[in-house]
Amino acid sequence: MRAVLRARSVHWLDHAAGVLTRRRRLFTGGWGDEGVLEKVPAIARFSEAPRAAAVSWGRPRREGPVEVTDGAFAAALPHLPPCAGTAYVRRIAPAAPEKGRRRPVYVALAASGEEGFGSRTRLWRPLAARDGIEVILLENAWYGLRRPAGQRATAIRTVAEHLLMNLTTVDETRALVEHLAGEGYERIGVAGFSMGGSSAALAAAVTARPLAVAVIGAGRSVVPVFNEGILSGSIELGALGGAAAARARLGALFGLADLDRHPAPRRPDAVVIVGGRRDGYVFAEQVAALHALWRASELRWLDTGHAGAVVYQGEALRRAARDAMERLAP
Repeated sequence: MRAVLRARSVHWLDHAAGVLTRRRRLFTGGWGDEGVLEKVPAIARFSEAPRAAAVSWGRPRREGPVEVTDGAFAAALPHLPPCAGTAYVRRIAPAAPEKGRRRPVYVALAASGEEGFGSRTRLWRPLAARDGIEVILLENAWYGLRRPAGQRATAIRTVAEHLLMNLTTVDETRALVEHLAGEGYERIGVAGFSMGGSSAALAAAVTARPLAVAVIGAGRSVVPVFNEGILSGSIELGALGGAAAARARLGALFGLADLDRHPAPRRPDAVVIVGGRRDGYVFAEQVAALHALWRASELRWLDTGHAGAVVYQGEALRRAARDAMERLAP
């Protein structure tokens, strides 16, 4: 009955997106490197303090009201393929000269299947163009410029690669936060939608600095995303040994990132969580569970689904980020 109720409430755009994403099969290569999978629990604790990323920035270029600068730094997490060993970032900043203290800045993370910087630029560029908030975009390992030769776009072959991608994103986000703090930024935030939202939430939880956090289309756990939601229809369960065994092990592995396993962010009052009431990828109860876990956070609902949040509600998502950053003000 619960599954039926969920199906009836899902926004039509999520059903349409599901038809398209099922063509992008996940985990066709099975579980992958068992040595990596054995190390995932230790890596997922993020017990060591992060080191600042040594970002090498290129020359800025003017694009209307913003200035865009590309950069790169060496990835620190082990076990990455050579193609992913360099992390690529893009800074979008207001073109007007800085006055006084440095502007606030967000590290904005990629959603599942989001290669390159185009989609996030459209979503977050107005923060720099209108609101004076800089944005740093990070390219995920295994995506875009960091994709292995021969891999279809965003079609992660193994579970080990997907987990390592997620852990790398969190590790590199922490490193970027330290880099920005070293550059003198006083108000730093992390933001993301879907997978990017989950990564932003985990990065905030395992970072000792107070951060503004905008968690969009993500919840307390990603396990239901892989085992119950629309995305689960893209998983090649046969390559993982069959449905029952696969779901149990996927739950155990991806459950290591459950946010109730980690501390709350240092400033939960500067966290804004945005969920879709008709989301077929990230169920509303998981979004509500995150808000209940981080009690001082704010929860905002949109009457749409997962895809509709980005397609139709961009300004609401930016407002959440602006408000979270404002609450971090001294």
